[in-house]
Parts: sequence; C-alpha cells; structure tokens
Amino acid sequence: MSLRLGFVSVMRPLFKGDSAGAAARSLAGLRVLGKELDFELFSPAVAASDPETATQAARELQAQELDFLLIQHSTFATSELLLPLLRACKRVGVWALPESAGNGSARGPLPLNSLCGLNMTLSFLDHPKLAKREPVKWFYGEMDSAWFRARLEPTLAALRALKAIEGARILQIGGTAPGFYGIEGQPALAAVKVDKMELAEVFVRVAKVSEADAKARAADWQKEEAWDAPTEHLERAAKVELTLKDIAEKGAYDALALRCWPEFPDTCGVMVCAAVGRMGDAEIPTACEGDVMGALSMLALQALSKQPTILMDLSDLDLADDSLQFWHCGNAPMAWAATPGTRLTTHFNRDGLGVVRDMVLRPGPTTGLRLLAGGKRAVIVSGEFAEPDKAGFDGVRGWLKDLHWQSEPLSARAFIANVLDYRLPHHLAFATGDVQAGLSEFCAWLGAEVLPARPLKDTL
Repeated sequence: MSLRLGFVSVMRPLFKGDSAGAAARSLAGLRVLGKELDFELFSPAVAASDPETATQAARELQAQELDFLLIQHSTFATSELLLPLLRACKRVGVWALPESAGNGSARGPLPLNSLCGLNMTLSFLDHPKLAKREPVKWFYGEMDSAWFRARLEPTLAALRALKAIEGARILQIGGTAPGFYGIEGQPALAAVKVDKMELAEVFVRVAKVSEADAKARAADWQKEEAWDAPTEHLERAAKVELTLKDIAEKGAYDALALRCWPEFPDTCGVMVCAAVGRMGDAEIPTACEGDVMGALSMLALQALSKQPTILMDLSDLDLADDSLQFWHCGNAPMAWAATPGTRLTTHFNRDGLGVVRDMVLRPGPTTGLRLLAGGKRAVIVSGEFAEPDKAGFDGVRGWLKDLHWQSEPLSARAFIANVLDYRLPHHLAFATGDVQAGLSEFCAWLGAEVLPARPLKDTL
C-alpha cells in the first residue's frame, strides 16, 4: 500500500544560510528513502518564500490528494507563509533543521533560525485563524539523523493503517455468534463500510464448490502442513476456504467477520477454524464469531505491521510466571507458528470434527489492539510470546510475558484487572513485533482515545 507524501520548504531570503541547499538535500534524501519505505513523494515547483508562493505551493499540494505533508522550516517563517500550507493536507508534519545545516558553523549570523520557526508554528496551531484540529507532528534533524528517521517511520506505519481502514469494506457474515453481545459493536467511522450476508447464502456457495476443486485444495494442505484429521474433513474445510476467498475477492472486501458457529458444523459438517487461518495466510483478516470491530482491528494492525494478524481470547493466568495464555480454537496464519509448525486436526471440544490448526505462537515481541466504541476508543498492549516449550491448551496458544498496557509495565494480575474492569470484548488482535509507536500515532490521527492502565484494586 504505497503512501503519497508531500514535501515543501519554507525559506525567507533575509536569512543568509544555505537554506536552498539544505532543502535540496532533504528532498533528495526523501526520494531515496521513499524507495526503501514505499512512499511516493511530491514537491511543488516553488518554495514558500512569500505569501504568493506559499499559496501557489499549497494549491499544487492540495491537488495531489496527499496522505501526509512534510513542511520544512528551511528558515524561520511566520504565519502568513504557514497557514496555506497547514491547510493543504489533513495530516501534516513540521520539520526543523539544525543550524549546522545552513553553513556548518556555530558562530556568526544565525543561518536558518529553523528550530525557532518550528516552535513558532506549533504555538499557533490552536489560534482561531487556523484551528488545526488534527494532530500535527514535529520533526527535527537532517535526513541522516537517527532521531528524524525514528520519528518518521512510526508515522509511515500509522498512515498505512489509516489508509487501510479509510474506505475499508468489511463483510459480516451471519451476524455475531449467539449471545455474544460484547462483540456486536459496529464502526462509527464514516469511511468504513460494513455489508451483511446471510449464512444461508454462504452455505449455498459452499455446496456449489466442486469435489475436484476441494480435493485439489485439500491435497495442497496435506503437502504444506502436518495433519491427522480425516481427509474428508480437510476437503470440507477446503470448500469453506475457497468460498470465503471467492466472496472476499469478488466483493472487494478488505476483511471478513464470520459467524463461525453453531451453524457451520451442523450444516456443513466442518469447523471453519483452519479455513479462517488460511484467509489470514492470504492477508484477508477474518474475525471469528462475527466480530466486526475485531476484523477492523486486525486490518489496521496488518497494514501497520505488514504481516498477517491474529484474533485471540485471554484464557489463562500463571501467577508464578507472571504470564497470560492467549488462545483460540485453531484460526491463526502459518506465519505465526513456532517450530515445528502447524498440525491440522479435529476440534478440541467437537469430537471427531475438524479442521483446526494446532500450533504454538512463535516467540518474540507482539503488539495488541482493540478498537472500541466504533473506533473512538482503543486499547494498546504489548509483550513477548514466550518460548514454545511451556504447556498450553489444544488449538492456537501462546504465553505472553513482559506485559505492557500503553507502554506501562503491568503484572499479569493488573493486566487481567484492566481487561475486566474496562469490560472489554473478549477478542484482542495481535501483530508481530513492537509496533506501539506507530499504533499510538494511528490512534491519535484517528481521534481514538487510548485507554490508560488503571492501578490494581481488589474493591469496586
């Protein structure tokens, strides 16, 4: 998902440093970085040096429908130059250079006064003449500065997640599982469209999948994964996978929320868990039990991390080890599997009925997200999945240690207390890696309040 970034320099001629050279180096460096980090870059034909050129540059930038605009204070400048540029894009960053970028000297006339310009610009964002309601991110340093890049990369990740859900199309199939009131929420974001499909229509489509196609798909599974389920169960699951992929592709859906029980095993003679995992392999997030906000959380995390995501239940607590077991029936993508990999088998509480993926989550850092209140609130957690030798329950499982809630360290007891005291839905989406910085910025751009950790209490 390529992003469209803009770059414009603001430079007043009364400053004697090499502002033009500094801006040119920044633009060239951004073009190189764009190839590495997958963004297109647009820069207007003129620098903003007076109100007329600032207005012209703003018009050119607006026409590009940018995802993000970087405004560089190549020199100090006041509001008459900045206002049109700050209005040229919904999401904006303002960038200051060190004075050494202007002439390499720490003596003599101040060459750029760039940092002061940044300070001035941020100070008037709330002024009635501008009233920039969206967040504005600041940047400091030249292109090769570690600090500049450390602030830019989370911004790009956040923008990918925003772009994924703005205009996202989610299909909810069959509504939520019976009595699952806590996951009945729907997005309150105007750019997210949720369509509905009845289970009966899916069952008709599953029945129409040819036996030859189902056998061929099941044969692929048997080559790719260990299995001990009956072949006919794999073939039934293959029919479900082929149907779900066909629905998603023909409907141009970015994610699915599937009521996976109780009707599927009764009508199709199959548990759909492994088929849901296969959807994740194809980077089509599919939330169990009809959880639309879970699907949206998975989609945002997938775009942010550039990896398939999972949706998990909080299932067990180890006080001695200060860890939590996250678990689900068998629905995770293969990319999440620890060595020796996955095994296709029968469901843990549906005797003789498959197929599910039995697997341990591979060790390493992870970041969790749950979008709440239609996308107006969020929970961000993180930790590290432990080595896979610790015993866990059949299905997809992993023990999470080094627990954090919005970057605050928490004990396992305090973590559970926060989940329960906030009355959170029982599904939490996870991405591989520590992507907290990008996720926090995503929530800020989205306007979602991130719920803070509360202290552990044993009374109401």
